[in-house]
Amino acid sequence: MARPRVLITGFGPFPGTPENPSGWLAETLARQVPDLDCDLHARVLPTEWEVVARLAPSLYESLQPHVMIHFGVSARAKTLRIERSAHNRTSPRADACGALPGARAISPGGAERLHTRLPVTALSAHLRALGYPAGASHSCGRYLCNFLYYRSLEWAEPRSRHALFVHVPPLASHGAPLAPESLLQAAQDIVRFVLHYADKREAAA
Repeated sequence: MARPRVLITGFGPFPGTPENPSGWLAETLARQVPDLDCDLHARVLPTEWEVVARLAPSLYESLQPHVMIHFGVSARAKTLRIERSAHNRTSPRADACGALPGARAISPGGAERLHTRLPVTALSAHLRALGYPAGASHSCGRYLCNFLYYRSLEWAEPRSRHALFVHVPPLASHGAPLAPESLLQAAQDIVRFVLHYADKREAAA
């Protein structure tokens, strides 16, 4: 793959999470992933239904990314959760502005579930071998993380591009499984793994 374009995203604060480590992670990754022959573009998205619904498609079309890696925080996560799929459903949960999603379905008439083309199980095993707590997950929830992931997978599939969502655990709580420095290193290793896999797939096509 000749100098791929990589879109990295995180989210801003939302109710119950005044500090979202995924936003910091996206911004920092764009500055601190050494030795990668790619163009990294980082965006921190407001945790708002309407903004994400409008902004995500414009990012896809303007950047035409070969790879999209989205990060979000899960209050219940004890490990890095590598998400396998996204569901075509939202939950009536208020965003950072107090607004609810405009519809139950993300994509009316779309597939009930979309899966990433990336090897989630292999990536999880790779991260564990490097010493990070990680596991594959089958549910990205029904909040904005799932909304963004579904939209990204929907855009990526017919174009043979790659999309991935990773839930990270909170950093502020006592006994958090990953310090900020370790979380950043794990995210760098995720980017390397995904790019290597994407490059191999393109070479074999």
